[in-house]
Amino acid sequence: MTAASAPAPGIAIGRHVYGLGAAALGVVTLGFRAISEDWLPVPPHMPGCSILAYAAAAVLVLAGLAINLPRTAAVAALVLAALFVAGMAVFELPHWVLKPADWGGWQAIAESTAMALGAVLAWTQTPGVGETRAPAARRIARWGFGACLLVFGTSHFVYARFTASLVPAWLPPSQLFWTYLTGAAQIAAGLAMLSGVQARLAAMLLTAMYVIFSLLVHIPSVIAAPASHDNWTENGINLLLIGAAWTLADSLARPRRTAA
Repeated sequence: MTAASAPAPGIAIGRHVYGLGAAALGVVTLGFRAISEDWLPVPPHMPGCSILAYAAAAVLVLAGLAINLPRTAAVAALVLAALFVAGMAVFELPHWVLKPADWGGWQAIAESTAMALGAVLAWTQTPGVGETRAPAARRIARWGFGACLLVFGTSHFVYARFTASLVPAWLPPSQLFWTYLTGAAQIAAGLAMLSGVQARLAAMLLTAMYVIFSLLVHIPSVIAAPASHDNWTENGINLLLIGAAWTLADSLARPRRTAA
């Protein structure tokens, strides 16, 4: 008898959360019949803007659901990755190229990249993906996610006052304290991903932090202003990032050995 590696139990949980986030963002886009600027800066007067919103919503919902099914998971993951990359290339990269000093452009690129990498990581965990392709894809996705986290963390310092305004005022010791702490935590997690040192622990803690963001910031924002398209979109994006971080943690789990 020889030993063979097998995925760790519960390895697909992150993929399911990611799919839920994609479907949620699609439902929000469909409900408001438009793509929020908090996701993509689509010009409101662009010809076919409404058609684009409906098409993006359909892809998000259908692929978000299909990524949970074994037979369609791989294709759905690649479709979602392609959607986020295409949106970034068409609507975010031009602004970044023209105004590279604008940190908001870096933040937008990093956010779309992280969501796309979440789909790539989900793809590596689906049935039928070769053992040769999956490790290389996971390694590249980990490095890319690490770079995105450096941008996310830096944004907390660049936009400290705005970020602090999102922190509940009742949370001691101060709003700026939590702004700087969470920014530093994301930078530390990014360095862990790039170096590979305690990468899985960092991914697990990152997932927990994004869940806390949802509970303390994003869900209350919707409750306070339920008619806000941007607030609903931010909830969908944050759920996608929770799924992406969780999928990253899943991908870093050590495989268990089974008898073949």
